[in-house]
Parts: sequence; structure tokens; C-alpha cells
Amino acid sequence: MKKLDKQLEQLKKVFKGSKSLTQEELTKLMGWSPKYRKDNRELLEQWIDSGELMKNKRNKYNIPENLGFIKGKFSNIKGKFAFVDSDTEGYFIPRSKFGTALDGDIVLIKVEEPEGKGKKEGEVVHIVSREKNTIIGVFEKKENFGFVRPTQSFGRDIYIPRNFFGGARNEELVVVEMISWGTDEKKPEGKIIERIGNPYDTDNMVKALIIREGMSEDFPDDVIAEARKISVNISQEEIKKRRDLRDLPIITIDGDDAKDLDDAVYVEKLENGFYKLFVSIADVSHYIPTGSLLDKEAEKRGNSVYLVDRVLPMFPREISNGICSLNPNEDKLTFTSELLIDNQGRVLDTQTYKSVIKTAHRMTYTNVNKIIKEDQEMTEKYSDIVPMIFTMLELSKIIRAIKFNRGSIDFDLPEVKAILGEDKKVKYLKNIERGESERIIEDFMIMANEAVAEKLFWLEMPSVYRIHETPDPERVKTLSETLSKFGYSLHSFEDLHPKKFQSIIRDSEEKGINMIVHKMILMSLKQARYSVENVGHFGLSSSYYTHFTSPIRRYADLLVHRILNIANHGYPSKKQYGMLINYLPEVTVHISQTERKAMKIEDESIKIKVVEYMLDKIGDEFKSTIVGFNNKKIFFETEEHVECFWDVTTAQHYYEFDENDYVMKDVDTGREFHLGDKMDILVARADLQMLEIEVVPTEFQNEYTNNRRNEGRYR
Repeated sequence: MKKLDKQLEQLKKVFKGSKSLTQEELTKLMGWSPKYRKDNRELLEQWIDSGELMKNKRNKYNIPENLGFIKGKFSNIKGKFAFVDSDTEGYFIPRSKFGTALDGDIVLIKVEEPEGKGKKEGEVVHIVSREKNTIIGVFEKKENFGFVRPTQSFGRDIYIPRNFFGGARNEELVVVEMISWGTDEKKPEGKIIERIGNPYDTDNMVKALIIREGMSEDFPDDVIAEARKISVNISQEEIKKRRDLRDLPIITIDGDDAKDLDDAVYVEKLENGFYKLFVSIADVSHYIPTGSLLDKEAEKRGNSVYLVDRVLPMFPREISNGICSLNPNEDKLTFTSELLIDNQGRVLDTQTYKSVIKTAHRMTYTNVNKIIKEDQEMTEKYSDIVPMIFTMLELSKIIRAIKFNRGSIDFDLPEVKAILGEDKKVKYLKNIERGESERIIEDFMIMANEAVAEKLFWLEMPSVYRIHETPDPERVKTLSETLSKFGYSLHSFEDLHPKKFQSIIRDSEEKGINMIVHKMILMSLKQARYSVENVGHFGLSSSYYTHFTSPIRRYADLLVHRILNIANHGYPSKKQYGMLINYLPEVTVHISQTERKAMKIEDESIKIKVVEYMLDKIGDEFKSTIVGFNNKKIFFETEEHVECFWDVTTAQHYYEFDENDYVMKDVDTGREFHLGDKMDILVARADLQMLEIEVVPTEFQNEYTNNRRNEGRYR
């Protein structure tokens, strides 16, 4: 493999600025033997298949870059547009130029700058490789053949021969295995391999999401069998190898419904006013050997996925909810980060070691918040730890002040949670707010993650870092132009400090426009990811950061535990070092991708349930805020944080979106709609297939109703 990689590097050097070459010319320049003409041609064809090379009609070769093509991964954004990420940058792909590309495919794109748009756009011209060979859609049954209308972003119906119906009924949600992806003249063709059911049943829709993304609720039988073989008993011999912390009243603090408890905390204040913080994390690495079936499955999944109505865990529940979960009053094996912190919040000493703990209580955020608010019932029930909780709060506020002073950005964005009944339908939408207990845990976890990252960095260990790169200057410039509408400006686009964003966010909170400003800033930033290169974390304004605190649900943390364990026994052997150097770059790319996929499917599962909930709210009135525009729509967010839109083409007046002033104008009356405007809106339509909620401002209700009735579209 390494030899092929070196040859590929050489190939790119040969073609740097070069014209197209014949096989004979390439053979000479690459230093290949002419005797192996057939083998050489097979290698060239292999590179063509992988998109590294292209061949023209005259049988001459060149690399895509020289011919104006770019290779990258296709990322579909809600079916409306896409990005293709190359090695150097990302390219916007409009919906009309997807071709047959699906999310995750490796593609070749042609990039151009459309007249008058001022930004580059790409068009998919070739699919190098498919991430998956299945598509979800709704079956339309005819007498001798059928079609599947894809629910995911695939621009063409799929022809299904009669013998490939798979027993599917008309208008049923199905999984199609592709036989042919089609051409300009011929439709794509497939066969139905699984029936999901009613396409308007939201349980089926969530199931379809899971299938679409290649995920699963279930584990292979051999993985389950391996998990069940693990002993729950901890030997005295193992305990003797570890620091015994069972005498400390250490506690877990999690959500009310959490079952995978992987972090526990304890704080004490010393006589000199300093603090000792213990963050003990489930020692998953003790139970999951590298290369085991459980390890391979966890690596493949990358992380647990928390959908609106179910969890797709990284490990079987025997591990995540049982053996490794830090359940109360049970001896548990952990990895502890012990920090000595002065009264200014500076870390004076860090120790990381294997330990054994017995948590005193399984605390929830709700109950800890009640204790902090001096609720009598909770204070009496947990009287043994109440003083420690207030010490935790004291230390948390000191840590928070340190983070704030260095410029850490605190995105306190509201989160909506769909509360489901026994029938899995939404009973109500709940806005999740961070209380002091949530902030305490967040502050302590960040502190532990930073301490571990800094330790591994200065030990010069090959490791996994959680990085957040500085924002792209062009995106910052665009953001600055939008923020100027609210009276804010970013003077430097190249050397920007997070403190600038922090000050804007703080000011926007005082003005009551923080929801919009937070989202705009967040969208302008790059996504955090995993890397072997420590470039720091822009959002946290941190020089060293990793993920250490959740090995039950993130594979990155499990890797960091293993690396820490090597470090605690001295520097890695030559073999260990070589394995880490070769393995970590590849796995960090993989787990960054699985994380993004998880975020996407989590958001979409919530949207499914929110749209279902709004189906019963047609005609109901909500208070909302304008959060965005495009040429035809004004986008709103309700007080319950439900996203919706008004299609201005349905109004009686003519509207025009002014990109420069970022306002929607009623051309007939001169009225303007601005970001941040508060409006009362009525729900007009909720569409489960498109996952969208259409509204109309209450003041325009009558004209909208008349227009829809005239068109035969209102319901």
C-alpha cells in the first residue's frame, strides 16, 4: 500500500503542469519497465477508477486537476444544496448540479463562476465511488413494472422490473438496491430488498433514516456474545494495581433519562484555598482490547447516535449501560484526571492514573439545580454532598471566568426536545436550558480534556486531538457584512481572535437578538474535528484540547485512554509508536465523518417528529422571529424554536430580496422585513415528505387563504 502511495505521489509530480501523456511516455517518466506493459496499464486503470487519473478519447492520461476537475467527498445538505470537500477547500453545489451523487460519494466536479453571482459553484460530472448502493423511496406500483420515488436527494425515479417488486405494496416506503445508476437516455434501475411500511408513519421514517445512513440499532451476534463473556466481577489483583478512590463521595451528574454514565466528579477545597478536582471516567479500555470484535464494531460506528426516540449505542447495552456505566454504590474501574487548581483557576498540577471508585449518588442535572436553588426536599435528601455541590459551583465559576477572560466563545443556543408519549407521538416540545449543574459538568470536563491534551502534547506522544481551526477569511468577511446590519463589525478577517466574537455575543444578549447573532457566527465557523495535529481549539480559545471524558459513546475518547495508558508506562515502544503514527491519521478522519453523520441524522429525526407535531397545529398562531431569507422565502423561528418559512410568492404583492441590505421588500408598498423582526404567524402546512413547515404572517391570513383556495392548494 505504501509503495502504491509513493507511486501516486510520483505520478502527481510527473503531471505537475504537464500536458496529457501516453502510456509509453508515462512508463518512461515513472521509471517503469516496458516489459510489464500489461501490469502498468492495469495500475493506470486502477487510478482511473479511483478518480486519481483521467483518460481522453486519444488514450492519453492526465490528472483531474490539470483538466479543471476537482475530486472530493459529496456532502448533501438537507437535499437543497451540497458541498464537495477536496484536500484544500470546499465547493458549493446547487441542487440542479447534483447529477446522481448521493451523500458520502466521492465525485469529480467541474468548477465555474456563474455570471453575476460572484462565487464559485461546482457541478458533479463523474461519480468516482459510491458510499452506498441503496436508496430509500416510495414505491409506485404498475401492472408489469414499477417506480420508486426517492425520498433522499436523488433526482430521478428508479425503474423496478416486475420480478424485483419484493412483495412491496403501492405507496409503501422501501429500500432499493441499485442495479444500474442510469444514463442520460436510460432510467436508473433497481430491486426492492426491504419493505419499511407507511411512508407517513414517523416511526418508519426514523427507521428509514437509520437504514439510509448505513447504521443499525442491533449488533452482530458474535459482538453480543463477546460482550456477554466479559466478567462483571473486579478482582482484588486488579484493584491493587489502581489508586483506590472508593472512600471519596464521588458522584455522577447526568440527564434524567441517561443510562450510559461514563463520568464522575469530586471536588474538595484545601486549607490554603486551592481546589482538588477529580474527574473519573469509565475505563472502557480495560474491557475492550484493541482489535477485538467489540473494538472493531465500535470503531466502525465511531460514536453513539442519540435519535429523537431511540439510541444507536457505540457498544452493546451490556457494556454501555452495565459493565462500564458508573452506576451508584458499585465498584467501577476508571481513569482519573486529578487536578490541583489555585483560587485563580490556574492548574498547578495534573495527574492521570487508573483508579477504582464507588459513586455515592446517581445525581441528575434537575436535582443538583434544585439543591443550588436551596430546595428543601433535595437538600435534605442529599445532605451528605450538599457542601461539595456548592464547592463545585464555586470552582466552576472560577474556571468559567478564566475561560471567558481568554476569549472562549459560549454558544448558549436554545435546544428543543420533543417529549414523546407511549405511542411515540410528540406530547409537547420542551426548550432545554442549561442550569448551573450543566455548566459545572461542562466546565469540569473541558478542564480535564485540556489537561490530558497538554500532557500528551508535551510528552510528544502520537495522539488524537479535538481541533477547531480558525475561520476562513472569506466567510468572516461575509459574516461581517451581515452583522453590520445589527451594528457590529469585524475589522480583521485574517487574524481574528475569538474574543471578538465573544464580545458581540454578549452585547447581542443584552439587545435581545442573541439567537440570530449566535447562529450566524456559528455558521461562519469551521466544524470541530479530530486530528493528529494539535492546532488548538478556536472556539474554546484553547491551545490544547482532546476528548477524554466519554469513552462509552465516542471512539476518540477510547483511543485517548489507550494512548494515556501507554504514556503512564513510559514512552511507547518502537512498534507501538509505528502503529500509532500509521493508524491515527486514518481513524481521525473516519471518526470525524461518523460524528458529522450522527449530527445530521439526529437533527433530521427531531425534525420528523416536530413536523408531525405541527400537523395538528394547522391554523394555530405562534409568535416568531425572522431568522433568514432567500429569493422566495422568509424564514422564521417560533418561541418554541420550531423552524418554518413563508413563501412570499403566495402573497398578493410582489416581494424582492435585497442581498446588499439583507431585507425582503414589498415592492408594491415599500415595506421591509428585517432579520430579528418579531411577527405573529399562522401554520398553513406541515409536510412530512419534504420535512418543512409553511406559515403565513397573521396579518396576511385572508389574502393567503383566498390565493390558496383559488389555486386549489389550501388545506
